[in-house]
Formats: sequence, C-alpha cells, structure tokens
Amino acid sequence: MTAAEAKKQSKVIPNKRMTGVKEIDIKTSFTAADSIPIKVLLDKDVIHHAFTQSRLIPVHIQFLPTNKCNLNCKFCSCSERDKAQEIDFGLAKKIINLCKQLGTKSVTITGGGEPLLYKQFNELIEYFWVKRIKIGLVSNGLLLHCAVPETINKLTWCRISNSDERSFNDVYKKKLSNVVNAAPDVDWAFSHVVSTAPNIDEIIKVIDFANEHHFTHVRLVSDLFQPESVDMQRLKTKILQKGLDDSKVIYQERKAYARGGDCYIGYLKPLIGADAKVYACCGVQYALERPSKNLPEELCLGEALDMENIIARSSEPLNGTICSKCYYMNYNILLKGLLKEVEHKEFV
Repeated sequence: MTAAEAKKQSKVIPNKRMTGVKEIDIKTSFTAADSIPIKVLLDKDVIHHAFTQSRLIPVHIQFLPTNKCNLNCKFCSCSERDKAQEIDFGLAKKIINLCKQLGTKSVTITGGGEPLLYKQFNELIEYFWVKRIKIGLVSNGLLLHCAVPETINKLTWCRISNSDERSFNDVYKKKLSNVVNAAPDVDWAFSHVVSTAPNIDEIIKVIDFANEHHFTHVRLVSDLFQPESVDMQRLKTKILQKGLDDSKVIYQERKAYARGGDCYIGYLKPLIGADAKVYACCGVQYALERPSKNLPEELCLGEALDMENIIARSSEPLNGTICSKCYYMNYNILLKGLLKEVEHKEFV
C-alpha cells in the first residue's frame, strides 16, 4: 500500500460503531443548516466570549471572492447578481487580517459564482493558509484541475456542487479523479441538487465515485426554491434497490421553514460578498418573501472593513423577522441562550 492509499484508508468514515472507535455523525459533521449546532458547544472560544463578554466572534466566515461563473444553473440562488463583480485582492487581504484579529478560525470560500474563476484564487488560498485559517471550498468542480496542486492540498475540505442538470461523464470523472488522488488529505464531498424528476442513473454515478474515492459524504438536496419538491425517502428506496452502498449519503430534507426572529448567526458565521459587504447568513438570497437571488440590502450588516463594530453589537439580535424562512433557527435559539444569564445551571 502506498502512502497516499494509507492516508485515504485512514479517512474512511465508519458507519457502524466499532470497539474503541466512536461512530462519526456525518450529518452533524458536514452540514449546518437545520442542524442542532453541537459544534458551537464544542468551541471553547465561542463559549468563553459569550459567557464572559456577552458577545460572539466570527469564528467561521463565508467568503465570496467573485460572482463570475462558468455555469448557468436553473436552480442558482445567485442568478440575479452582478456577474462581473469580484473583490479586489488587496481589500480581501485587509478583510482577512481583520477577521483573524476578531477570532476567525475557518473560512468557506464559495459563490457568488465559481471561486476558481477569481484571478487570484491561488494567492487567496495561500493568504488564508498563512493566517492559519482553515479553508473549505465549494466549487462546481469543472476547473479544479486548473488550480495549482499545492493550493488544493491546503484545503481542509472541498464540496463539489453537482446536479441532475449535469452529466457526470467519463472525461469529467477522469479529471476530477486526478485532482482527488493528488490531494489525499483533503476531505472531499459532493452536494447534489436533485430535480423534481430525479436522474437516478446520474446520482448513482456520483455515489459510486464518492465511495470509490473515499469521499466523506454525498449530500442529496432539493432545489432551494422548491424545498418540498423531492421525496427523499422514496429516492433512498430507489437507490437501495440498485444495490448501492448509501452509508455516506445524507438525504437532506427541505421543508417550509418558519419565519425568522431574533437572529445571531450573522455574528458567528457572517457572509462576506464580492461587494465587500457583510450579510446575515449564506441563505439571504432566498430568505425574503420574494427571493432576491442576490445579496439583499435588507440583510446587509455593513461594510466588511467595519466588521469590528458589527461584531461589537453581537449581544443584541439582528432583526430576522423580515426573513420568510430561516434555515438557522436552531443556531439562533442556542446563541440567544448563550448570551443570556441563566440561574440554576447545575440542574441540567
């Protein structure tokens, strides 16, 4: 066994409890929206600031370097954005420095558009790396083979967006396989948008590839603008009927989420757009009664360079009542509780 194969084998996530080995909760580990935010309780710095200073820190930022994209997906939540817009790299570095000072530990580089179309993509990854900020990347995967291999190896994880609209053909599979094999320490995953008429054959190709290349998971999710359009249990039955190992598949149900209320998620994991402004969360494009398919001014918290003043207000909630649907309600409930005084703490 080669060193690369050994590393990959060590990354296989057990799906059954084994003696002396904790079972990994895949959904809690790799999804956030509509999840119980256990990770917040495990972060001592978040807890410390909440208890001692009644404030939150931007421990995880969402960073959109560019709105340029090489696809035009029907379900795109950013389809009405300014597609030419991207953040100046000099300004990006200033924002990163500020976030680091405020306690940022990790970043998800996403879109907007396709992050690999950002002119200084390699330099951006390097700058986060130098600042010791862990890096996650969301990409449609089509340009991953164009990136500098050393850049890809600096990622903690990479989630490849896929959908029933696209063909998981042999040419793409070969290019993607080469990238994945050259970066065995990266946690690879797929997020696949399922259409109202699921393409089972393409979904199976994606799951097979993920199993073969030791991906952490495959998330199957419906179009966010048609959240209840896919019966995930029925889809699961069809996949199992094909004799496929679906132990790494997350069938992420979507539902008619409740209207927002007191909002704190924007302080913990703010979104920084290609316009260098801060927004309340990564779901603002479809949060309003009429989805904006852009980053709406109503949910803008201010300029990214003013992040320190934005975070200083974190003891008070943002007004989330304008959101017709909230995907982070569990986070907001927990964060609100952490910022309030509680008596009889021992009586858990």
